[in-house]
Amino acid sequence: MNTRLRKIWSTYVPYALGIGSNAGLNIVLISLLTHRLAPSIYGGYTVAITVIVLASSVAGQWLQQATGRYLAGSGARAASYAKAAVLIGASAILGVLAVLYLLARIAVLVDPHDGALWPVCVLAIAAQTLFTLVGTALQSEQRAWPYAIQQASAGGLKIALSLLVCELWQGDVSGLLLAVTSAQALGAMFGAWRAGLFARSVRDKLFSRRARTVFHKLRIYGGAMTLWFIFMNLAMYCDRLLVRALSGAEMAGLYGAASTLVVGSVNLVMAPILAATWPQLMAAWNSRNEQAAAHQLGDLITWLLCAGAVLVALVYAVAEPATRLFLGDRFGAAATLLPLLVASSFSFSLGPFFHKPLEFKERKATMCIAAALVLALNALLSWVLTPRFGGVGAGCAALAAGATYCFGCSVVGRKIVRWKLRLDVLRDVCCLAALASFGTHHILVHSYFDNRFIALLISGCSFATLFGTALMVRGLVNMTFRRLRFSTDK
Repeated sequence: MNTRLRKIWSTYVPYALGIGSNAGLNIVLISLLTHRLAPSIYGGYTVAITVIVLASSVAGQWLQQATGRYLAGSGARAASYAKAAVLIGASAILGVLAVLYLLARIAVLVDPHDGALWPVCVLAIAAQTLFTLVGTALQSEQRAWPYAIQQASAGGLKIALSLLVCELWQGDVSGLLLAVTSAQALGAMFGAWRAGLFARSVRDKLFSRRARTVFHKLRIYGGAMTLWFIFMNLAMYCDRLLVRALSGAEMAGLYGAASTLVVGSVNLVMAPILAATWPQLMAAWNSRNEQAAAHQLGDLITWLLCAGAVLVALVYAVAEPATRLFLGDRFGAAATLLPLLVASSFSFSLGPFFHKPLEFKERKATMCIAAALVLALNALLSWVLTPRFGGVGAGCAALAAGATYCFGCSVVGRKIVRWKLRLDVLRDVCCLAALASFGTHHILVHSYFDNRFIALLISGCSFATLFGTALMVRGLVNMTFRRLRFSTDK
């Protein structure tokens, strides 16, 4: 038990703290910015952030994927060559971005108004790419606490520098992007130091033939999964980009604020689970114990679907006070979007679990085709629904796309691993969560609270009480039926 507790403390706890603090601080940042910025200004900011995240994925995902593959489990000497190859890859990425930065500066001279954000966005892409890459290196070598410190400190710096920009430059979008860039750059420098990327043993191998050979392996391996990652990220974010084009900057601000708040909450739940369960699933598959892998995967997906149902029900119940507390009165209209966006974000987060059998068999082509089809579906549905229904239409498009990916992967994946859902558990949890949500909503409608925090606290406690009571009643009923069945069998 002591060994197990030490393993949890040294691995799971810091990862959960790092991921959780980053998500929580992002929610705090959203709340602070939406209370200080007009929806149109925040809409421009959130669209720029979305473009930066997507572009950094395109620029650096191949190297991040390969770093996780070749650095994990390496000996000291092999790790030095792998880190040298990572530095070569990072230098290549920065070289390309430097050329793009020069072109962006030229664009500013040609069109000072429309091209003003381009140079800042290129700098932000570089900082985001390096920050994520260094985080991958820390995870690969199981440097869990440095990873947690990197994530938390960068999140705190984002808040401090963004507030400084709001005070000095009245929420200028370029200044806010520079604040984010500075925080990410400092986090990347700290992470690179703790990962040993600047160590002399790594620098000495930068120009060696073996380092170039390892870099070639990184490029070949990472390129295979990059296409899938790009398609899936575009599928996850294209509805946000199309809202701006089809419904205007104000709706983009409402939708972007709600989406960012929701994504942070869902990541808070999903990311530590993925980090903790993936090694166990791979261990079961690598030991050729397909039955154990199927059992683990079926139970995991069942409980994640239950967690998703409860989270959607909870958000529906507390959406009104939560929106006005975290986002402010000007973004109050985003309350109707929150439950829908939680469901759509959760459906995309479930994708990596549904396609695990495809990963087991390295069916990368199938995964890429599925991701491309989902991207096309989300874009098509967003194009059709957003002009008529605004943010609700975009959220429905994203939900349909994410659910389609999960369904398609489950159909193909169950031919490889015959996992099963526990439908009785899922049915009961969904029904009880829905009843608790409607009950909490009824309490809020017939009550009045001057303080938004008190309203959120009361609604959250009401949901927890109703849902917990319903679960206990379900347990007692099931226990009674089992006893009756046992006595009848006798």
